[in-house]
Amino acid sequence: MGTSKNDILRVGVIGPGGAGRGNTLGFATHPDAEVVAAADTHEGSLDALENALQERVDGYEANSLNRYLGEHEFIEMLNHEDLDIVGVFSPHSLHDIHVKYALRAGCHVIVEKPMANIVGDAISITKIAMGSGLHLVGGYQRHYEDTYMAGRRAIAEGRIGNLQKFEVYMAQRWGAGGWRGDPRFSGGGQPNDSGSHLQDIFLWMTGALPSEVYGTTDMKFEDDDGNLVPKFVEINSYSDVTLDNGAEGTITILGNTRVGFEEWVILEGDEGTIEIKNGIRYTPKGGEAEPLTYPRPEGYPRNKVDQLVGLVKGNYEANYTSGINGVRTSWLTNSVLEAGRGPDAKNRVDCDELIEREGYTRQEVLALIDESASKSYY
Repeated sequence: MGTSKNDILRVGVIGPGGAGRGNTLGFATHPDAEVVAAADTHEGSLDALENALQERVDGYEANSLNRYLGEHEFIEMLNHEDLDIVGVFSPHSLHDIHVKYALRAGCHVIVEKPMANIVGDAISITKIAMGSGLHLVGGYQRHYEDTYMAGRRAIAEGRIGNLQKFEVYMAQRWGAGGWRGDPRFSGGGQPNDSGSHLQDIFLWMTGALPSEVYGTTDMKFEDDDGNLVPKFVEINSYSDVTLDNGAEGTITILGNTRVGFEEWVILEGDEGTIEIKNGIRYTPKGGEAEPLTYPRPEGYPRNKVDQLVGLVKGNYEANYTSGINGVRTSWLTNSVLEAGRGPDAKNRVDCDELIEREGYTRQEVLALIDESASKSYY
């Protein structure tokens, strides 16, 4: 069962600008939730949220949102608002501290991707949530899309056999705008921003963990006239990745592209191949490609906001974007970025060494995955 203090869940948000405003409206328009407070460092973000609430939420009373303006005012919000849920939609580098404060205030939390910039922080956040009996939902919406759910289920059923090769690709016109271009707030460029989604969904479908990364990154971004524009975070990454089961493949995340948005995942096993690109196809070994569909499981959450509200209200038992996804993804992202920072053009990163510097071991991560699964946290 959930642990809501109120019939209508009281929601407070930290950093409701940009993507955060969409998530906030997801709570505000949910019949079981009400957004009562927001904290931000920019008054304009709070103004924009107020305007959106007035436009989008039936019965919303103008200026009823309690506003907390300032860098540390989120602490006041946590202390005074009797919140059930906190949405952490702040810049990436602040997720760790904002999530920990919210959990320690006894609130359930939804956090935008990446859950934490550093894998050690992702582990500690996950452990605090589990130790407190609080629900923690990550910002990986692909877990609620039929295509990727079908891929995960097909792999779990053994349709491709043992994963041997893979190709993960994402391209987006990503120019490191705003705080995303400032290493202090972003903690890494496109591989740690939109690229986090593709790394996450790949690891979620396969259940794998990274073992070694050999690759490079660059900060090259061309404007519409083809001129190189100096950037201070990674725009592109090219990584050869080995997984813990021995499978090898490539993860390519590009920000310097003109195509708009492209993504695909190809997973090749000894029994067949799954290709997710404009839909999902399955090709058995030696056979013909066929579309892959499953009926959506009954009672599966519609999206990540619905997931958290349902967990807290006791309507859902399973959490399909639990903290363990933030752990897996940060581990891989940290390895991709470190490969790009090494002294040579391409560098090799041992993922075990990387996590051991954070004070953890692969065995501890595997144990955390098992513990999560025992609680139906996937």
